[in-house]
Amino acid sequence: MLRGLGVRTPADVADANVGLFSLFLKQECPGARILAFEPIPATHRALVENLENHGATGVEVVRAALGRRPEARVSFTFYPALHGNSTRYPEQKKINQELIVEQIGPAAVDRIMGGVEVEAEVRRLSDALRDWAPEGPIDLLKIDVEGAELEVVEGLDPSDWRRVRQCVLEVQDLDGRVDAVLGLIDAHGFTATTERAPDIPDVLRQSMVYATR
Repeated sequence: MLRGLGVRTPADVADANVGLFSLFLKQECPGARILAFEPIPATHRALVENLENHGATGVEVVRAALGRRPEARVSFTFYPALHGNSTRYPEQKKINQELIVEQIGPAAVDRIMGGVEVEAEVRRLSDALRDWAPEGPIDLLKIDVEGAELEVVEGLDPSDWRRVRQCVLEVQDLDGRVDAVLGLIDAHGFTATTERAPDIPDVLRQSMVYATR
């Protein structure tokens, strides 16, 4: 069992960044099969290199984002100094910028939150699953997508929801997003708990949502 998550082998995971969680999961569950999505070109390259350098197998990497519907070309903002903040919705990073001004000063905003526009494909998760694993359990669905959490879960068909055993989502609670996510996963038969994301200032309103059947 994976500590704190109850993941068995094999485990199926969606979400990536530079691959640290995928590497952790492969260490804990060597037989896990992972489907990982990362839309930002530079971060995608780092993800692939990290997996190759550590000899991780059983991980399929897709350079695309996830959303409620397929889109061929979507603009994303990539933050070279903060890869993990890269997002489709840069306007939601205003709180981050205000926090930088408060803690470091206005001169640091451009250096830390200076963004570069890139384009990426957006796919529905259920469409991707039909190509990768059309049946069988999904032990873990992990989502950390900087503002598009609700859109990702809305892109999962009811038949695929029934395959999911547990979810972990990081959700920034803007415009009632945590309640919307909780309502959707509750409708699909999950019991969920929420807590403040660790090591992140409360002003950023980041919550972790853990859901199991």
